[in-house]
Amino acid sequence: MIKVEFAQDWAPIFAGAGLKSFEDFFAYASGQVIGKNRKREVIAMTLDSKGGKKEFFIKRFFRPHLKDMPFTIRNFGKLCSQAGCEWKNIDILLRQGVATYRPVCYGEQIHFGLERKSFIITEKIKGLAMTDFVASYWPRLGYEQKEKLIIALAKFVGRIHNAKIILPDLYLWHIFITKTPPADDITEDDFAVIDLHRMRINASDKKARIKDLGALDFSMSDKYFDEGIREVFLDAYINTGRREQKNSVLRGIRNRSQKLSCRRRKPNY
Repeated sequence: MIKVEFAQDWAPIFAGAGLKSFEDFFAYASGQVIGKNRKREVIAMTLDSKGGKKEFFIKRFFRPHLKDMPFTIRNFGKLCSQAGCEWKNIDILLRQGVATYRPVCYGEQIHFGLERKSFIITEKIKGLAMTDFVASYWPRLGYEQKEKLIIALAKFVGRIHNAKIILPDLYLWHIFITKTPPADDITEDDFAVIDLHRMRINASDKKARIKDLGALDFSMSDKYFDEGIREVFLDAYINTGRREQKNSVLRGIRNRSQKLSCRRRKPNY
């Protein structure tokens, strides 16, 4: 089975670029590859429209990891493609008031109930990835500005968890600031999150939340985030309605962060 589905009135813009069928989208090679591994690739694409040029990202998935399949079954009671899963997760986040990228189109090729390949297209988020923001602006901020920003980030993460949503890929490079710097008046409403194909819904277990926080901690470079700022984040997060004991959460975060450090190279930005 092959499927291509558009949101709103996007189809004519892509048809004007010769992109109609599933294979058209998978053969598209005019954009810039910004990320690629054995299982997926992300390409930045720019197309003409009546309102001017529009910028998008197309994420193409190849046969899913076996470890990714349980996420779709747990969330939706059945297997679905990685693109189809991300499409649904975008809608769930937006309905919960959590900003993310806007869906444009997705397609999937299913054979005997299993995904062979799929793709999803989203609008480019207006803003900066947190890693880019931190590398460019963090050294210029006063400590009070840094505290305000990190508290806003903690409230944003708390909003996600209070909605019983878990994001195993909650790394700093998957979080965007959608407001133009400086950071004086940034609030929890000025963040957005991406990379949702492993998102879990209806999840309230403490261990999963701590794993999210551990991934975020791992992605916070020691070059910019000292222990004081990390503690400000944790205090603000717990104050969002979470009833965890601070010391227990802190131990869990550090354990998870250290495990990730053993598996991956520490981020440099």
